[in-house]
Amino acid sequence: MEGEPFLDRDWELGWLQGAWESGTAEFRILYGRRRVGKSALLDEFARGKRCIVYQAVEGTTADQLRDLTSAILACEPDPVLREAPLPNWEAALQQFNRMASNGRLLVILDEYQYAAMADRTLASRIQRWWSREAAKLPICLVLCGSYIRFFEENVLNGPAYGRHTGFIQLHPLSYREAGLFLPGWSAEDRIRAFAVTGGMPHYLRQLDPHGSLAWNIAHNVLERGAVLYQEAELVVREELREPRVYYSILRAISDGCTEASKISDRVQLAPRTNIAPYLQTLRDLGFVDNREAVVGRTMRRGIWILADPYLRFWFRFVLPNKQQLDTGHDVERFYRTAVAPRLDDFVSKPIFEDICRAWVGQQIALGAWPGVTKVGSWWGPMPKPLPDNRRNQVEAEIAVVAAAGDQVVLAGEAKWTNKPVGFDVLNHLRSVVDNLPGADASTQLMLFGRRFEPRLGAAAEAEGIRLITPAQLYA
Repeated sequence: MEGEPFLDRDWELGWLQGAWESGTAEFRILYGRRRVGKSALLDEFARGKRCIVYQAVEGTTADQLRDLTSAILACEPDPVLREAPLPNWEAALQQFNRMASNGRLLVILDEYQYAAMADRTLASRIQRWWSREAAKLPICLVLCGSYIRFFEENVLNGPAYGRHTGFIQLHPLSYREAGLFLPGWSAEDRIRAFAVTGGMPHYLRQLDPHGSLAWNIAHNVLERGAVLYQEAELVVREELREPRVYYSILRAISDGCTEASKISDRVQLAPRTNIAPYLQTLRDLGFVDNREAVVGRTMRRGIWILADPYLRFWFRFVLPNKQQLDTGHDVERFYRTAVAPRLDDFVSKPIFEDICRAWVGQQIALGAWPGVTKVGSWWGPMPKPLPDNRRNQVEAEIAVVAAAGDQVVLAGEAKWTNKPVGFDVLNHLRSVVDNLPGADASTQLMLFGRRFEPRLGAAAEAEGIRLITPAQLYA
């Protein structure tokens, strides 16, 4: 929205700024899914620079060149160009040459895929222009776009391969970065909000930081006509060529189908159709993920989950009640009766666990637990003898595990409950750690929770067990 401050993305902005300040020819590529904040990042980067910022739209090459002409004239007046708009892309590239010959020039071609799909020769034209002419000029070129697969197949591995000077895929904001959008909210409500919107800046912008969490969910997610009420359906249609199939896959995973075979059975694809490419496409977009135990062998293979928090919330609370909500139901009453009683259970797994793992990763980046190479979760067999079966086993889980190779450095439990975390949780963690491959007496134990029993705090301090609250996750 106009006038809103630009929040975070410090590293990415520095990466772009480094290209500008190098003084030499730079060819950078930035891509990522829609709504992740690419255009806002580029607008912030372009601020105060001599630049051409052009955002392509679907349409003919002639229309796109007229729009590019306007973008060039917005950078610098040119009476000749005003009278005779660019006739083709070759003329556009030569115009860039002329402007760069008079001083450093930034050229941003946003939503580049539309221009490239309208003119199939454009990629090779840019490659030839860069190799023969632009690479000798003080020009900084940035290609940006939203079609992830297009960029990976046709830009990174297309004619630009070996010629660009750097690329990044822009990912959603972390929970800490997302919290910057809601500075006046408690740590607990920022975590709940992250469970609803995830780290997509466009989604976070829909929330009113001056309103309550309850009001925002009711009116900005559950109310017909709100952006986040219909966004899930729109984003699936925009991003994917077979939205019906992908939509069914997402719904199957939301309903608890976590194995590829069960997802396939639920979706009922055509005979001999492999579901793996569909799942991989959804994974590339960040919609789903396949989770595996971080150490040891497990009783089950990797599981599929909805990785996008917003989609998880939408499939859990909006879709099953859409007919009711479409009729203009009292959304505040609906929130109180249908969402609020289940919201904390929804937050607990996997969002709160993901946040705790992310916090551990941040601490490692700051120098804690040297040597740790992977952070994740673990599930596996744990003995539970029965009177008639002394060898009986059950599957146990640990939410947060950090390992250096096969050595478990840290093991923690994450509990998002109204009840304070007590000795029962700690004792259970100890019993599971006894069966965790790679754990030993040196393994750091840790508990994450909304609050803790007072007696537990004293005992944990005496034993070197760390207790982490939501406020500490944002500290």
